Amino acid sequence: MASILKNEAAWMTAAKIKPLKVGLGPTPNPTENEVVIKVAYAAVNPTDWKMQDSPYFEMPYPFIWGTDVAGTVAQLGSNVTRFKIGQRVIGHCDSLLTRKATNAGFQLYSTCREILIAEVPDSLPLANAAVLPLSISTAASGLFVQLSLPFPSLSPSPSPKTILIWGGSSSCGSSAIQLAVAAGLTVITTASPANFDYVRGLGAEKVFDHRGDGAVEEILKVLKVGDVVLDCIGSKETQVTCGEILGRIGGGKLPILLWPTERFPENVQGVLVNGGDPGLVNLDVGDAVWRKYIPEALAAGKFQAKPDPFVIEGGLEKVQEGIDMLRDGNVSAKKIVIEIAKE
Repeated sequence: MASILKNEAAWMTAAKIKPLKVGLGPTPNPTENEVVIKVAYAAVNPTDWKMQDSPYFEMPYPFIWGTDVAGTVAQLGSNVTRFKIGQRVIGHCDSLLTRKATNAGFQLYSTCREILIAEVPDSLPLANAAVLPLSISTAASGLFVQLSLPFPSLSPSPSPKTILIWGGSSSCGSSAIQLAVAAGLTVITTASPANFDYVRGLGAEKVFDHRGDGAVEEILKVLKVGDVVLDCIGSKETQVTCGEILGRIGGGKLPILLWPTERFPENVQGVLVNGGDPGLVNLDVGDAVWRKYIPEALAAGKFQAKPDPFVIEGGLEKVQEGIDMLRDGNVSAKKIVIEIAKE
């Protein structure tokens, strides 16, 4: 416990203030169902720069950003029996929803809910594993909460459904493709031509150039009534396009990674995908994905830690650099990961 008292964090001192300030971090105080992780790597997500530039809800400043962590178990809540001290794990931090600074990623010791943690096999470097947590939770929310697909399995029963995942080479898209395949669906996706082989390697059967002329019509040749669509980008353009496609194959729910802002066909319902649902609301999804499928799939080599990490060394002082790099759009088919501490 003594070392945890020396926690450090990269703080957002007030709204819209840059850069982050590294200083003494909050002392972990896990509840009975939480785990404290000694962070080796923390990944950067779009929400980090968006909350820094134009926060979409109020936060209790000073605060700490960061959602994805990989490291080793440092402390266990009294009810936690699934893990042991020193075990290699990934965790999805829920601080943006709970407003608890202890439960944020950009610090030496992060607290996570037990249901949003998975063991990492020795064969998988922690830097690579750090890309996964938020993408797993968000993809699981879209697929299993909003679309009510069968839960993933190492030996899934084939489904007659095909799913279009718009933005397959994104972080969430990469996990969504793999989870949808593990649910038994046929997956088609969009990407830039440079990433066609990448998404095929994740399990997509067909891939379309998201900027190509006639892409919508080509996609509609593959889809049928009853198939489903997941928008892993959430821009105005992708919402309109995905809404059109879904409307023309019979309609239904359209899960979107950002708030639905566009007008959809009458038979299409745009719904927000909340990555926190599997750990806070739909615990059956968290149990099926995080406790059962992901540990088994990682150990069996059936779930890839993709996209590959773009690692920035140098500790908490480099978090702002990583956030700025992501804001500027300087990475493609990779995820920025900060080395918080040496393994």
